[in-house]
Amino acid sequence: METKISVEVLRDKSFDPNFQVRISYDDGKTRFKNEVAYVSRKPPRVNIEYTESVEKVLDKIERKKLELEIMRAIVEVLLNNSGKRL
Repeated sequence: METKISVEVLRDKSFDPNFQVRISYDDGKTRFKNEVAYVSRKPPRVNIEYTESVEKVLDKIERKKLELEIMRAIVEVLLNNSGKRL
């Protein structure tokens, strides 16, 4: 089964460099839906904090793929709002 990942930036709770995202993940074995993650985009590193229920399954999922999707969603929001405050 193909891994399905959905990420939505919660615009009303996100102000650069701190973002809240709603994530859903399903790879056929492990799944979670509408979990919130907190992302801090401060150089030199991006820090992502997951809820406790997601933390329990991080070793069972494609974490890098999930984190790339989270960053893609944030970059899209930043590009679409360039020059404007979120």
